[in-house]
Amino acid sequence: MSSKVDDKVEIASLSYRITHTLNLIFILILIITGLILLALPWFAWIVYPFGVPLATLAGLSPETGAITAGVQFARLLHRMIGILWGVTIIVYASYVVLTGRVMLFDTLRKPLREQLREANALVKAYVFGSEIPMDIKRGIGRHNVLASYLTLLLIFGVLMVSLSGVAIVYLSLTPEQHRLMLLIHDIGFYIIMIFLVGHLFAVFHPKNVILLNAMFGDGKVPLEWAKDEMPAYIEKLRKA
Repeated sequence: MSSKVDDKVEIASLSYRITHTLNLIFILILIITGLILLALPWFAWIVYPFGVPLATLAGLSPETGAITAGVQFARLLHRMIGILWGVTIIVYASYVVLTGRVMLFDTLRKPLREQLREANALVKAYVFGSEIPMDIKRGIGRHNVLASYLTLLLIFGVLMVSLSGVAIVYLSLTPEQHRLMLLIHDIGFYIIMIFLVGHLFAVFHPKNVILLNAMFGDGKVPLEWAKDEMPAYIEKLRKA
């Protein structure tokens, strides 16, 4: 088991952790700027503080031009970060595919009946503290089926916001087409938010605090914990 060091095992490489951190930063900025553009009356208080100096620099009245300047800055930042996020995703996705390191969807190779049984057992474990049946636990790898399902949801949402965003910025759309792209963009945003809620619930669950520490630490978890939580992954490492 080449990834094992003493009593720990690597579950997140350096490249994975860097990409995850960048995604975290980019998504946070996109959510904040997106909320400003989506519902300005509710979030004008966010843009006002930095809108005042921007309005002054632009020669506008700080009293009347702060919101306008702040919104334009938020729109520009939203577009720039959106491009950076897209490039980050494309580069990292290409890297893991070309190097054969995609493990996130391994569990989807199981028959659908087994996937649903695993998903049901995991939900009961997370929500009610129920024990996962041993025959199901033995088949859990680096990522469980709920993580795979949530990631599929994320991919769908990202495609919606990315394609609609590119269309809005770079294509000459009619008013009807523009409204349609905005609708698709908003729906994609809501789908991504559903992913984030599920992801945050999972990572902050007491069972997964070790994973959270690994993601923002050295990428390693105790071997005994990994044997219990992702036995199929450990077995795969042993055979490698």
